Amino acid sequence: MLDQAKVYAAYDPDDIAYGLDNLAEQVRLAWSESRLIKFPASYKTCSSLVIVGMGGSALGPEMLQTVFFNNLTVPVMMVRGYDLPAFVDNKTLVLLSSSSGTTEEVLEAAKVAKKRKARIMVIAAGGELVELAAKEGWPGYVFVPGELAKQPRLGLGFSLAGILGMLATLEYVKFGEADVRRMLTAMGDVLDTCAVDVPMADNPAKTVAQSLQGRTVFVIGAEHLLGNAHVISNQLNETSKQFATYFALPELNHHLLEGLAFPKGFIKNVTVLMLRSAHYHPRVQKRFKVTADIFERLGIEVIEYDCGGKDVIEECGEVLQYGSFLSYYLAMLNYVNPTLIPFVEEFKKKMSM
Repeated sequence: MLDQAKVYAAYDPDDIAYGLDNLAEQVRLAWSESRLIKFPASYKTCSSLVIVGMGGSALGPEMLQTVFFNNLTVPVMMVRGYDLPAFVDNKTLVLLSSSSGTTEEVLEAAKVAKKRKARIMVIAAGGELVELAAKEGWPGYVFVPGELAKQPRLGLGFSLAGILGMLATLEYVKFGEADVRRMLTAMGDVLDTCAVDVPMADNPAKTVAQSLQGRTVFVIGAEHLLGNAHVISNQLNETSKQFATYFALPELNHHLLEGLAFPKGFIKNVTVLMLRSAHYHPRVQKRFKVTADIFERLGIEVIEYDCGGKDVIEECGEVLQYGSFLSYYLAMLNYVNPTLIPFVEEFKKKMSM
């Protein structure tokens, strides 16, 4: 069915597939536009970076935190809530991330950051956060998602590259034009094999999506791909409407393997998607093999995705593009509209009453 045009017409009336095909364009636009932003000199002398975001608006920052773990020149902390840690002061750079610009946790944290006299910048597509930034004179990247991203989880190219552009300008991360080109090339390679018009027989994203249908999904990642693992599980939840969660190696080896005994029989419906990379620490690479062997011995289905990037930056782009297609095809197999998130919207409405 994934090779039938009528399926996409029926279940993707908003044509989010267009945005998936042009995910690399988000990266290109966000990088070039965010590099034009001017910052006060004081923004370049901060001792730490705190990023506040929720849901899809936190995924780009999380990828940045894991991919550039060995590159960032200041400590980075993610906050998914209303408050900020006690250490935040006038030497802290606080990045407020909200695609809609209306995320209540982020707006509340903005008040705390202002009170603490932190250096504040924003990334958003509009809403109250952009208005607040304009009023307070906070610099930031305001992007226009248009047809490229109709949900925050679908705008990760804007988020990741927009933040990278700002942090590169501030010299908190080493990332330049050559790095962007490599990321775009890696994404393009995935597009060549995983796009909608590539038949299922030659399309690894369609093939794996079919294997995941009706299954509980554990996404396993490590080191630079841990943020990508979170992205895939989030997109499977929201886009595919299917339960998925993610685990990190080597951490899972210290608890998860003992937690698979009960309830009896539940693992029969579990499929593990392992994101393997030749750029992991050698001991972590060995852990992937040993862990996969134990999973299979327990009767758990294991699917391995072997990344092919020449470095961690290429693999971040590669897996971002692949995971976006994977969750989209699973939505089609589940006969659901990948754009709609009715329960999330219901929850937000009730919280606003």
